[in-house]
Order: sequence, then structure tokens, then C-alpha cells
Amino acid sequence: MLRLPPAAAFTSLALAAACAGSQGSMRSVIQTPPPVTAPARFAPADSTLLIAPADTMAGGGCLSPLVDRIQGIEIVLFRSESGLGDYQAPSGAYGLRDEQLLRLECNTGEVVGVVRR
Repeated sequence: MLRLPPAAAFTSLALAAACAGSQGSMRSVIQTPPPVTAPARFAPADSTLLIAPADTMAGGGCLSPLVDRIQGIEIVLFRSESGLGDYQAPSGAYGLRDEQLLRLECNTGEVVGVVRR
């Protein structure tokens, strides 16, 4: 059995705790499914960034801002990683609390669910 010196063991525990307690990363677990009042997908505010109507978006990253074409609500990118983006909606939109964000699949604008900020 391998025994770590006390300093190394403490450092390992501290790093593990810091990673587990991180709330600001894309590792946030989806808290709820997409709100029923949210559209199935958002579109770029600049409609020329759609490859074709109702198709994928241009570019390799997450676009911002995105718009709910039905309700006219604009959402802004908060963070992104690995093709997913967490977007901030105006306070109260889609029944979200202030500490919640919408998680979208960046290539299509489809809503995946709700995550913590």
C-alpha cells in the first residue's frame, strides 16, 4: 500500500474539495429539464449566422446573443465548453431564478436544461 506524506495527502484532499465545490464550471449538473415556456431552440440575433432556416449555426463556438423568435427574449452567453453553452436570460424569463442559466447545445441552439450559475 502506498502512503503519501502528510503534506501531499493534504494537497490532494484540498484539490479534490476545490474541484467538487466549483459551481462556476460547465460541470454543473442539469437541475431540471428545459422550461416548457422556452422555445425548442434559440436563434442568433443576427439571422445571417444561421446556415439555413431551422438549421445549424455558423461558426465553431457558441454565439451570443441568441433570441427566442416567438417571445423576443434575448439570452447572453455566460460560459461555454465542449459545444455546450450556459446562457443568462432576463430575470424571471422562462421561470428561471437569478442563480439559474439555460444550457444549450451551441451548434443547434436547442435547450438542454437548466443549470446553476
